[in-house]
Amino acid sequence: MKGTIKEADVDQAKAYARDLNEYHYESRDKQVVPMLVLTRTSNLNETRGNVTCVSADNLQTILNGYYSGNVSPADLDKWANSRYEPLPTIVDAARRIMNEEKLPNIRKVNSTCIPQALESLNKLTDYAKENKKHVIAFVTGVPGAGKTYLGIQYVYNTKDANAICLSGNGPLVEVLTDALGSDVFVKEIHKVETEFLDYGAHDFNSNVLVFDEGQRAWNVAQMEFKGRGNRSEADVMIQSCEERLDWCVFLILVGEGQEIYSGENKGIPLWNAAINNGNIAWEIACPPKLDQNFTNHTLIENINREAFDLTISLRSHLSGTVSKFINHIMNGEISDAAKLGNLIYDEGYDMYCTQDLDKAKEYCKDRYQEEPDKKYGILASSEGRGLFRFDVNNDYKYRKNVSKAKWFNAPSDSPESCCSFNVVFTEFEVQGLELDLPIVAWGLDMVWQRENWKKFRMREDINSDANTYRRNSYRVLLTRGRDGFIVFVPKMKQLKQVYDVLREAGIKELN
Repeated sequence: MKGTIKEADVDQAKAYARDLNEYHYESRDKQVVPMLVLTRTSNLNETRGNVTCVSADNLQTILNGYYSGNVSPADLDKWANSRYEPLPTIVDAARRIMNEEKLPNIRKVNSTCIPQALESLNKLTDYAKENKKHVIAFVTGVPGAGKTYLGIQYVYNTKDANAICLSGNGPLVEVLTDALGSDVFVKEIHKVETEFLDYGAHDFNSNVLVFDEGQRAWNVAQMEFKGRGNRSEADVMIQSCEERLDWCVFLILVGEGQEIYSGENKGIPLWNAAINNGNIAWEIACPPKLDQNFTNHTLIENINREAFDLTISLRSHLSGTVSKFINHIMNGEISDAAKLGNLIYDEGYDMYCTQDLDKAKEYCKDRYQEEPDKKYGILASSEGRGLFRFDVNNDYKYRKNVSKAKWFNAPSDSPESCCSFNVVFTEFEVQGLELDLPIVAWGLDMVWQRENWKKFRMREDINSDANTYRRNSYRVLLTRGRDGFIVFVPKMKQLKQVYDVLREAGIKELN
């Protein structure tokens, strides 16, 4: 019972309408009208975006307006008992697959290349097994495009081949292992490599392997720095497959623009070098845009290779434009970003900026007060200086002993949950994972100067590792949200232009 219109309530009503239209079977292809009824008002009839805000005394009049046309009534029994299959989080998807539950038949997933990619991967498995071949496959995708979802489903489809999901992303492994209560399904790739390097890994028998975020494989310098020998991570994995497996499909999931650690910026060429150094003639399955990387190898052609490039974001529900919008901002293409803003809002994705952190927290609590399963929390760049005095502690010492699993998986009313706002996570803890609505705290490591982003390392080239990692860190932080995001820009002289340019790009101010 409320007497004032709040943005959180308007957005909640809009999101309910979006979910009904997209995920409720009997509501598909029907007009779904979002309304917000304020019971403590009178004579109210106001439109906020596509949401009609109305008082109880005006509700019948408004409804009559929708009934005046030629409207076919729905079958109420069928509608009330219809399937409701919302887009699962990556953790929920993993749980369902482990429990051998069918994943929801989501229209958005079916409209992407994921079904065709899975079909092609299954063909590759049959081919490699029957012909005793070693195949390396690459699937590329924008943030949130469903790469991990695809990898998990593929592992389940081929579980008879002792398939396994590998990741260099420690927090992702921790969160999934906690949620599943098992480490059989997903393992940290560094531990698998150690078993091979130190003990020969004689029980290494997974003929199907999926390496999530494979573009982040460590190069030789990083392996030496970590005391793990003088070969790249790709070299070690290729050798282990050659020595221990009579056939295999090694699927590399490649996230674009998400390298954030030292030693992760070599990407596809690192894998090309590794198979060149190998002793077996590996065959390649990749999207056509990667062909130039493998001119000396056999490309498998009798599959749908175009489906191996996932270009539509699933994380942001209906808005596949969000990753493109964020890329424009991080590339300094503000006018190009502004052209996409209205489309994103129309698709049901909310983007706000504010200089008041308490207002951002209040919005999250208001919006999800009736949805305890929703997740929100504060994110910040690991190098985001100047945030501590605004109650955003992104210091590594403060967060290093925090349970990543509980931050993501604990009930929203737990002090260990992200929803408590007690702990700030950075790009290192959240890459590959997601929240429903993150609050991204902007720091002094990404400052707008005149017409572009100021370099983080002024004496280095704009595309040096350090400068690339900074841009990619914000790219990761801004693409974690399923329902949207809020950017908190502290009131500092150095960040005034940041706030202005985000508004210019089309991000709305939170009122």
